[in-house]
Amino acid sequence: MKYLIWLVIALAVVVWLQRARKYRHAYARKQKKEQVEAMLQCAQCGMYFPASESVSNHAGAVFCSAEHLRRASF
Repeated sequence: MKYLIWLVIALAVVVWLQRARKYRHAYARKQKKEQVEAMLQCAQCGMYFPASESVSNHAGAVFCSAEHLRRASF
């Protein structure tokens, strides 16, 4: 009977650890999803691209590359 109680306790601990790991992974995936970057549209070609890759002119128009910025200034 004593061994049966220890077996039930060990099983409960294993199940608890598995659930904790599952929730930790779900939380990490949720945090990763929240780090979505804004997308901008190029004033020259209309293509959408990440805001971190943008190039802008003095008027505030955004472009996907320095080449498109140069083409728009002529």
